[in-house]
Amino acid sequence: MKHLVLLLLFITYSTSAQVASTDNEYATTEKTYRASDVDFKPQLKDGMYTLSLFISENFKFPEAVKNKKITIFSSFVIEPDGTMTNQKAFHIIMKDYIPSNVVKIATEDEKINELDQIETMKAETVRVLKLFKKTWTPATKDGKTVRCLFNYPINFNIE
Repeated sequence: MKHLVLLLLFITYSTSAQVASTDNEYATTEKTYRASDVDFKPQLKDGMYTLSLFISENFKFPEAVKNKKITIFSSFVIEPDGTMTNQKAFHIIMKDYIPSNVVKIATEDEKINELDQIETMKAETVRVLKLFKKTWTPATKDGKTVRCLFNYPINFNIE
């Protein structure tokens, strides 16, 4: 039984690794630079406000999210052709928007509910970023266009 479980895990890992490597044509052929390592960072031709506006117009919050100040840390890669790939949401901070003077101790169910909300918002962040199809001016390094990892914090105040 133990060998069967290990075999299934290996097959699952191998399959997902193959999908990940073929998902992006640039993944195996070019180095991905950090924004701090390039000469010119990726830019949106119409300005970064277009991404912020697009996210605010298309993002759908879980119904239970109220009175929260939310920061979603996301990242994506801007390819040499100006397309956005590898969209991820890797961390979310949620705080009360209007602080209360009363200390509230969360129940186990409330903690589980908040974790579900966070996972839902991570998935929603990726969904919305994948919908954004505007072409970027790619990063350059030594006069050549390069892949560049772009970190993008998203902030919301929900009353």
